[in-house]
Amino acid sequence: MTTPTRSSNTAISLCFLMVIAGAAATHAGGALETVDITGRVPSPTPGQFVAKVIGIKWDTRAIPVQYSMNNTLDPIPVPAVLGAPVLTLAAAATELQVSLDAWNTIKTSFIRMQITGTTANPGLRGFDFVNELTFRTAATFTAIASSPSVSLIEDTTLVDGDLIDGDLDSDVSSAISVVTDVDGDGDLEFPAGFYKAGTILDNDVQFNTKDSNGFRFTVGDAAADTITRSVDLGTVAVHEFGHSHGLSHSLNNQNSASDGSGATMFPFIDTGDPAAELAQRTVDADDIAYSSYFYQEGTANSGPAALQSGDIAFRKVFGLIKGELRHGELDQPLAGGNVFTINDKTGTASTSAFSGTTQLSYDPVSGALNLVDPAFNIVDGNYVIPVTKGKYRVGIEPVDGAPVPDTSVSFTTQIGFLFGQHGFNEEFPDLDSHHDGFGTEDTVSVNAGHTEHGVDMTTSDVVNIDNFGNRNFVGFTAPVPGRYYAVRISAEQFTEFAAGRHLDFKAMAFDTFVVDASVAPIYAASQGRLHGRTPRRRSIGQETPEPHLKPITIPVEGGDDAASLSAERSGVGRSARRVLDRIGAPAGGSAGVGCDGGRRPGAAARTRRRAWSGRRLAGGECRSSRDVPHPRAGRTESGAAEPRRHPGHRRPRRRAAGVDERR
Repeated sequence: MTTPTRSSNTAISLCFLMVIAGAAATHAGGALETVDITGRVPSPTPGQFVAKVIGIKWDTRAIPVQYSMNNTLDPIPVPAVLGAPVLTLAAAATELQVSLDAWNTIKTSFIRMQITGTTANPGLRGFDFVNELTFRTAATFTAIASSPSVSLIEDTTLVDGDLIDGDLDSDVSSAISVVTDVDGDGDLEFPAGFYKAGTILDNDVQFNTKDSNGFRFTVGDAAADTITRSVDLGTVAVHEFGHSHGLSHSLNNQNSASDGSGATMFPFIDTGDPAAELAQRTVDADDIAYSSYFYQEGTANSGPAALQSGDIAFRKVFGLIKGELRHGELDQPLAGGNVFTINDKTGTASTSAFSGTTQLSYDPVSGALNLVDPAFNIVDGNYVIPVTKGKYRVGIEPVDGAPVPDTSVSFTTQIGFLFGQHGFNEEFPDLDSHHDGFGTEDTVSVNAGHTEHGVDMTTSDVVNIDNFGNRNFVGFTAPVPGRYYAVRISAEQFTEFAAGRHLDFKAMAFDTFVVDASVAPIYAASQGRLHGRTPRRRSIGQETPEPHLKPITIPVEGGDDAASLSAERSGVGRSARRVLDRIGAPAGGSAGVGCDGGRRPGAAARTRRRAWSGRRLAGGECRSSRDVPHPRAGRTESGAAEPRRHPGHRRPRRRAAGVDERR
């Protein structure tokens, strides 16, 4: 993070992303994040300040946001290995405006972004009050594209003549009321006045076309192909322009059991699957909801937020679900948990949010953002989800790398992860005071213009058993119908926690994987069975089938775990107790839990490690990426927003089977 100063000491945040930070809401939802050090309140760390984690967004005086097209490359370059250029600058500019219009035409959002001119910058983009669209990237840049922004990290009054970007040309004018190029020199000036922390000052979007690691950008359905270094420009641009006005990444990579497409703001793109590429060119329910929530139509009598012809007031379409998410085992408010909604009538994914109000400790000397302890860094586990009228199932999911790592979303998800809060299971918790769910599917009814308060949830306190290794192979060779793929669980593992306790078997989870991101994984059947064997491998009685599993109710997602949920948890627990008694545990016996082999080829078990001991976040670099190729198709994740693990940190295990401990 850099903190350049001018006459009135403007504090700004330089956020590089393959996706950037944003939206000035108190809770992490679909917002990209920066920090707010207004007031410079001392933190528990001597010499440092409290830095509230907030979103970034454009001030209404900057709307419509004005972009300039870099005109120094025409035609648009193509990596040498892919042949001759296929796209003119004019065709690229037209497609980029179409991509901007994907957001501009949302009737409940007042965001407007337009290409209004050109820039002849022969070098790389930078902080210069020119919102640049460019096909030039640095030699070290390895992503498909990115949308870096600069925003205020402190409430600031801008004064006529202020020099902010360091070029000795005034960036603020008292002669204007909206952002404009008042002196005609190519860069924009902001009106003098007061601006909140989180206000975006500059945004650029850069597309990688280098020979070394760049891409061929195509336009039109017919040009989409399976070449992994060739990608639809509109798909990439719509995603990046979502970041440009403050939207973060979404975890929705699959809309339903029959629709493998997901949110435009999902951080990965399968460049080898044309169907997946083209589907993500269109904004999804989650994208529409947050663009509308951050830029609500009908919330002012004049200016961009005032209703104009064709607009619809936000409150006429959307209602809100509000609540708190807590970590049951740690008894803490949970930071960065993904709270998602499923339309109860259609079964399709709707909107999701990330829980928690968080803060960091800011070092004014180095610009570093540091962790202190959960009590300081995690203020609460609150969340808010904008949804259209309907009845919804509400679920929770850890941001643990399946399908998206914490570093690809926000500061808030990183904070929760670093404090070990993301070791819980994906589930539909009970929406009441008992909080022992995992599999219950209570619903919440929402009406437009109304808020459903108090939808509070707590993660289940379970013991997870992971008797499998890392994923090292995908799919099965010539699978035989009816084959069972089983995981053995030793009796000793049960008796470690089972003594004197009633057992509830909650679920079995299956790791899924798809080669093409547009495909929805399908399970033909899923059934749990319990049986026991002595140390000498002699069966005790008959195999004890326990058909106490109901069809999968958490959507099966490629690259994530899918759970078969137990319909009679106590019944399965009693059966397990009988098996343990028969084999004389803990005398070295084993209990087996298996599943029907009728699942789609592509499901493979693996372990996920998730325990980090880090106590510091990279200051100012808001990390995440979709602007990277889809890893499931053999591409790598890289670039400034590279979602990789920090050196020396170890992730805890992803758990496969959940067991309640109750006395």
